Amino acid sequence: MKTFRSLSILIAAFVAAFAVQIIAHEMTLKGTVVAVEQARVQIKTGKEKQGDQPAWYPIDASTKIKRGKKEVTFAEARIAPEERIVIIVDHPDKGPMRTKEVRLADQ
Repeated sequence: MKTFRSLSILIAAFVAAFAVQIIAHEMTLKGTVVAVEQARVQIKTGKEKQGDQPAWYPIDASTKIKRGKKEVTFAEARIAPEERIVIIVDHPDKGPMRTKEVRLADQ
């Protein structure tokens, strides 16, 4: 009986941990910069359907931006079209999508 109870608790913990990962919709996207505006970046990932425009990703004050290993501001990053980029975005259950981190190659 103790084994059954322990196994049940272990399975419940595993299911709960898996559910948390599904709810937290954090994704890492790799692609090429298409366009840059003051508060967002358009990125082509190569997974767009034919005829679809590449997606825009918001950039705000809480977004970490790294150029190589150095953390920089949006202005200092000088993100340019055709530049390779990696971003980490979070899709919360409620509210807008948020870009957590932007990674760029060292210049």
